[in-house]
Amino acid sequence: MDSAPKFTQTDREMVIQELEKIQKSPLTPAKPSRKLFVDKNGKYYCIFGAATGWHGVSPELLNELKIRADKTLLVIAKKYRTRIDICVGTVNKLVEQRQKLKKTKQGGLQFHTILTEDGMYCLEIPELQLKKIGEIFLSADVSPSLDLSEIKKIVNLELLSGFTNLDPESGVTHQDIQAKIILIGKWLGYRTFTPDPSKESHYGKLGDLTSEKKMPTEYIAERLLDKVKQIDVIWFDDEGYPTHCFEVEHSTDITKGLLRMYQIRKLRIRMFIVSKETSKTKFEMEVNKDPFLHVKEQFVFRSYRELQEFFDSVKKFAIVRGTFLHEES
Repeated sequence: MDSAPKFTQTDREMVIQELEKIQKSPLTPAKPSRKLFVDKNGKYYCIFGAATGWHGVSPELLNELKIRADKTLLVIAKKYRTRIDICVGTVNKLVEQRQKLKKTKQGGLQFHTILTEDGMYCLEIPELQLKKIGEIFLSADVSPSLDLSEIKKIVNLELLSGFTNLDPESGVTHQDIQAKIILIGKWLGYRTFTPDPSKESHYGKLGDLTSEKKMPTEYIAERLLDKVKQIDVIWFDDEGYPTHCFEVEHSTDITKGLLRMYQIRKLRIRMFIVSKETSKTKFEMEVNKDPFLHVKEQFVFRSYRELQEFFDSVKKFAIVRGTFLHEES
């Protein structure tokens, strides 16, 4: 799928109109920057917009923000293919801790924002947090991820003698578990990625099952990319934001899987360890130790048997849905 288009002047105007509705006041451009606006009450709005998380602050704008920091709101508009999210915070932290930001060749500064379920924060200045106050919906054609032909392949495969009755905790490989997770994500409408596309499973080559041949990186900080790419399976939403990640601990140590996912905890996504039922006690011991203890609510353990039950349920739903909605063709 294509990434979001560039944030345009038209997008900026839509954001301004939305802010005017919320604030019940017209916004007027305030020189010298096209990002700076003022309302009738003398409150300033510094509006950044982008389809990526990167934003630049020119030297001129930085000087204005220093002068007006106590009466300026920081507005970040994040554009996706289907909507624009509007998040607002105060500009004080940005000004006070500007030394943490990257310098540009033009003498300005750069910062990177991460959008989570709880709002938005600045990667370089985690204390700088913004609340989502509105969204603008854009017209876009989002096609469903359901592929009934893939489900039929799985159904036919499981009719083969000896495969249907396999104990979910025996006779399966690491790749079989990855394949199930990929297929569940696909049937639920997520974009899916694995760093092991050439590995073979009972369900076929993993790379043939995933929707993404390259990992979506629009919403992942550059410093986290290498760590994220090591995760066994990742689900992304339609916009390319990672929502769930899975480490399959088939023969390796659960602690290693937890450590890999702990490195990406700042993404604030749900992190699953999938393993044999006998590994659950080890998991519960480890998540109650440092450093996992502080983010233990982000970790979830699921056994192979639980995964199999979920796999069967989702597959059945996908088949019924496809038949009912006449998507078999």
